[in-house]
Amino acid sequence: MVFASDSFLFLFLPVFLIAYALTPGAARNLAILAFSWLFYAWWRADFLPLIVSIALWSWATGLWIARAAGPARHTALLVGIAWPLVSLIWFKYANMLVATGQAVTASVWGWEDVLLPIGLSFFVFGAISYSVDVFRRTVPAEPSFVNYATYQSMFGHLVAGPVVRYKWVAERLKARTFQRQEFMFGVERFMLGFAQKVLIADTLAPLVDAGYALAHPTTADVALAVTGYTLQLYFDFCGYSAMAIGLGLMVGLKFPENFDNPYLSASLSEFWRRWHISLSSWLRDYLYIPLGGNRGSTGRTSANLILTMGLGGLWHGASWTFLAWGLWHGLGLMAGRVWTARGLPAIGPLLGHGLTLVFVMAGWALFRAQSWGEAATIFTGLAGANGVALSPAMGAAVRPVEILALAVGIGFVYLPKVLRIDPAAPEPGHALRAWLALPLFLFAVLVLQGRTVVPFLYFQF
Repeated sequence: MVFASDSFLFLFLPVFLIAYALTPGAARNLAILAFSWLFYAWWRADFLPLIVSIALWSWATGLWIARAAGPARHTALLVGIAWPLVSLIWFKYANMLVATGQAVTASVWGWEDVLLPIGLSFFVFGAISYSVDVFRRTVPAEPSFVNYATYQSMFGHLVAGPVVRYKWVAERLKARTFQRQEFMFGVERFMLGFAQKVLIADTLAPLVDAGYALAHPTTADVALAVTGYTLQLYFDFCGYSAMAIGLGLMVGLKFPENFDNPYLSASLSEFWRRWHISLSSWLRDYLYIPLGGNRGSTGRTSANLILTMGLGGLWHGASWTFLAWGLWHGLGLMAGRVWTARGLPAIGPLLGHGLTLVFVMAGWALFRAQSWGEAATIFTGLAGANGVALSPAMGAAVRPVEILALAVGIGFVYLPKVLRIDPAAPEPGHALRAWLALPLFLFAVLVLQGRTVVPFLYFQF
């Protein structure tokens, strides 16, 4: 079950909100937890014990970490992150490692593929951040398993983020009151996120699929497909994040913003401060800085960047192409730091924006590829090996509605710049704008009725 589906909109969400409203305040976390586990079991009930076991393990070891002292504290931390990490490695990377071993040895091992539970990467990163924060004493250990499991399992962010840290929601897990304005803001965020997903991202999906399915794409074919994917991925994931944040606000939980107009960035480092903010800040705080960050030499800083971004790439998917995508961004960030360290001339914002966008889109071309062969097809096509003009096959696949979605998507990318909107400014009138968003939401619901449900792209990660 996904947010952009009839079963969620007309069954799960209304029943949940009614049950939540009727539940006494002290038991509302339990109501959220029960519905969250039901939400997960709707997909695969046999993986629910895994999610519950990780939550139980992290909660229990968190209490141990808080009580331990000296070397025992480090042991408790290692034990605390062990089960989440082992689960992630097994379910996400076992198939990739076996396939690589078979390719290297030119043999068949009789391996049966391991199915990846949705949301496991997000769930594990939440568990690890909790254990580390308790170890660092930046948060106290949560004494209530229900409270902790609610933080970990809340269906709004369970399957595709944001990567929520316990300390961001700790106070509201203990006590919160209903605020009408906040609830209406949550409704608004959910409706607008839903519209982004259905009207832009899902509309562009056939165009992108058609471009990547071509055996001999031209330069124009690849440019069109990659532009479509650049917008599809953004509005799909940004839309999901908006819906997740909206669902949290409906029950009084504040999740972090995950996007801040990333395609307006004038440098790669700025892009990563604006794109998937909860993940990039997680990688910074729990991997890059512990490795030494930028406190050492230029060479050491570069190595830290490469390692962090490489692992960040692998986090996105169990494929060597994802590692290559992460290394691509690591090399780009390293080049930017070296440029600054050597005192080379500053790049103006307009040129910087253009270079950053081209670099990011080249990375997305690799990110979308399902294999090295598909990546080679895309990049040789981009280089003009099959011609430059739009091919008849691609031209036949493109529909007017997809061109409209491209135009609308590009417009919404640049609209904040044109209107000089400050994303950090106060946002009064949430209830009014929620009602204004209603027609757009209803139109998206109507469009959804004529389509099959398209899963969120980040479900596979």
